[in-house]
Amino acid sequence: MLRNRSTVASPYNRCETLHVIFSVRQHIMAPHPLQPHQLIEFSSFDTAFAVAPDEEEATRRRYMTLLVDSQYAPRKGASSTVYRVNNTECSPFALKVLKADDLEGEERERLLPVRVRKFAEEYRAQTVVSHLSGFPKLYGYGVIEDVPAILMEWVEGFTLNEATPQFPADIYGRIKGRTVAGIGMSVLNVLISAKALDERFVHRDLSPRNIMLRTSQVPLEEQTASNAFDICLVDLGSATIVTGDTSLTLVENIWRNGTPDYAPPEMLARDVPALAALRSSASIDTYALCSILYELYAQTTPYGRGMLLAASPYRVKVDNDPMPLVPRSPRDEELCAAIMAGLAREQDQRISAEDLLSRLSAWAGAPASEDSEHHAPAANAPAASGNPLEAGSHLTMNGAGIEASLGQQDTAPVDDRLASDGAGTSDAPAASTRGISRRSFVIGALSGIGITALSGAAVITRGFGLLEPKSLDTYTWAELSDISKQIAQAETPSDAIEVARSYGLVDQDGRLISTQRKSVECDGMPHEVQIVGINHDELADGSGYAGLTFMFCEILSTRPMNDTAYDDGGWEASDMRAYLNTGVMDKLPAELRERIVPVRKYTNNVGGTEDPSCVTATEESLWLFSYCELAGERARLSFNEGYRFLADILNSEGSQYEYFEQQNVMPQSNADCLIRQLEDEADYWWLRSASPDVSLADGIVTFNRVGPNGDPFHFAAACTDTAGILPGFCI
Repeated sequence: MLRNRSTVASPYNRCETLHVIFSVRQHIMAPHPLQPHQLIEFSSFDTAFAVAPDEEEATRRRYMTLLVDSQYAPRKGASSTVYRVNNTECSPFALKVLKADDLEGEERERLLPVRVRKFAEEYRAQTVVSHLSGFPKLYGYGVIEDVPAILMEWVEGFTLNEATPQFPADIYGRIKGRTVAGIGMSVLNVLISAKALDERFVHRDLSPRNIMLRTSQVPLEEQTASNAFDICLVDLGSATIVTGDTSLTLVENIWRNGTPDYAPPEMLARDVPALAALRSSASIDTYALCSILYELYAQTTPYGRGMLLAASPYRVKVDNDPMPLVPRSPRDEELCAAIMAGLAREQDQRISAEDLLSRLSAWAGAPASEDSEHHAPAANAPAASGNPLEAGSHLTMNGAGIEASLGQQDTAPVDDRLASDGAGTSDAPAASTRGISRRSFVIGALSGIGITALSGAAVITRGFGLLEPKSLDTYTWAELSDISKQIAQAETPSDAIEVARSYGLVDQDGRLISTQRKSVECDGMPHEVQIVGINHDELADGSGYAGLTFMFCEILSTRPMNDTAYDDGGWEASDMRAYLNTGVMDKLPAELRERIVPVRKYTNNVGGTEDPSCVTATEESLWLFSYCELAGERARLSFNEGYRFLADILNSEGSQYEYFEQQNVMPQSNADCLIRQLEDEADYWWLRSASPDVSLADGIVTFNRVGPNGDPFHFAAACTDTAGILPGFCI
């Protein structure tokens, strides 16, 4: 069925139609995701534009029969998945399908209607801005096997996250201020153009993941050279529309959290009634954009890594000022001042989008002095990672976000790095060089080295093309330890990935390679380990981050978390923790054991509790993984009312490792990569995350386990039960 309209109307005249379409048989939605090469047929489809009667059949052919493109991986979100699809004429589209396969039983009955309403609201917001150049073109919505779906333009290009490593940088790896201003001006032009609409549009969740740079018309390198970027704002799931005509009413104004690193405080708390009226202000987008520009300039967000561990990001941003953005040179003072002007806590104190555009344009048009981009970072600058914020503190951040000096350059990462292709494009420009080349120095040094020493020299110098990168299993632990130290010394996350790529530890897209394993013995038995994290774990001495994090590929053995029942203490007090750091550590080869570095782990060390302050740090050499480190953050609304404290506690136990994020492990879904075996059979394995609610109810500390089906949440067991041991460690 093709629904067509003879005139173009405001989306708010169609509220009843939308309610019908998005409420279709919710209780029997198809439980499975789309598959590569799957043929898709819309059972009903409502175009986002007027269709003449004689064009209805051609429109049906163009939009209602589609084929999933297997060459592009789906982009999975918390409540929807975006597929690249082609129609019968081989024209590409983006198909956003509501996610329903991760919900079952009572949870499905409760959460699915909420998702449906959010999905409908996202479509309404997108219809308002679809005709503007800075947003994806919208083609319509419909139903596929009872599941709502939105059909829109497939945007060729890079997310801002993906594009950042390709921007020009100074010798310290810092993105040039001119580029920072150019991104800001380009995004502001899009936001300001939306203000010409009769309805007021606010995106409300701007982040580097939701800002795309189109490359279908102009390559990224040309956009960078001209400092004019083709911006497209995507993911309007948090957007809101306020109509100017009071005769038109919005069915629902669905709210969801903004991204904590970038969102203003009013978007980070739902239980403060006074904030509701503030959530349709254009200053929300200005605040988020200034947070993004701050990160581009300083290589860290305005509140540093403290946001990752904060029980309440809202309180952090209300009780603390952002770290001042320190200019690299006198010329940059106005640029930094303009960015900071958008980060005020109160909306009426933030700079407007128009004023911000004016100040950035004036700064970008001013002549640059020769040394404006070449000052070294201050030697006494705090580290970019920052420490967890303390209430009421006022912090300072150097523009580089790291410590560096000219005296360190002879050990800095070299500039022979490979480009990383962004999703949806095949003509990615080469990545900018981000270090001082030591090619001539190393070649001179190698001239006196015998052929038997060439292999070792290649590890230290990353080969420079003399040798191809080895596979993970052929490196010694001594070599991997040296590589890990080089990764840890990288100035930016993208630089760290480049170091790993040069050694063949990640693929050309910067993704960890799941088939890369290294053999290791434990208690004389053969095992394998894999890399799951790059620069992820904080060193226990506070000196930085461990370059490489490893995980055993299969279960080592089984044992209880504790030999006897206990009701207080969590992970820190468990027998398992002591056993790993003595019984297991002592059984590892000396070559590995001597190179394992202790790191800081955050865990519920109480057990049964509703208080997020139960999460404290311990020093670990061998440890079990937490729920959050595998599955990522879980939304508070995914828990029943009265149990949402679980999200606050579980989400504070670290952050998701890169490997599991790349494998699309989600908080409420089974994951194949989590299915681990003991003696060739899938088995349960322990997490260090105590189950706060079950521990309270049962009066005995209970720990979460990963099930044989790859479910990381639903198999909690008493500490005296037996399950598998699958440790991690850093070198």
